Amino acid sequence: MTLWVLLAIVFVAGAVGGVINAWMSDNGFMLPRTEESGGNRLIRPGFLGNIITGGISASVSWGLYGPFAAAYIVGGPAPGAEGAALGLSLASLVGAVLVGVGGARWLTNEVDKKLLRAAGTALASSPANPELAAKIGSASPAAVLQMACGTRK
Repeated sequence: MTLWVLLAIVFVAGAVGGVINAWMSDNGFMLPRTEESGGNRLIRPGFLGNIITGGISASVSWGLYGPFAAAYIVGGPAPGAEGAALGLSLASLVGAVLVGVGGARWLTNEVDKKLLRAAGTALASSPANPELAAKIGSASPAAVLQMACGTRK
């Protein structure tokens, strides 16, 4: 197998991790979109963003720490010229899935942080509402932002 085929396999494994993250998060399988809040534009990458981030994260990890980390991509001796076994181990493949989940989770957390920051800004200027506070405690970040924006209308 060539380096590029192995890298594609690792990318797909990371993308599977991105799908798993989309499934586990409150965002589910929504398409990428933007939302407006208080004059701020928030980008929500959706499941496609999770898939791409997972694939790229896994590829970067494998490129840094995998068996081809020291291999020449352009020029230099051909990979494996000295008879070294080149391939994709099970540990590398499952590690790619793990890194994919972690990378996609990082992306989701960054978006959620922006949603909660926008919600906090909206709620800071609204009167106290104990019922709303109880609902916010168990709501997703996107729902919190919607509730917060509803208080300003």
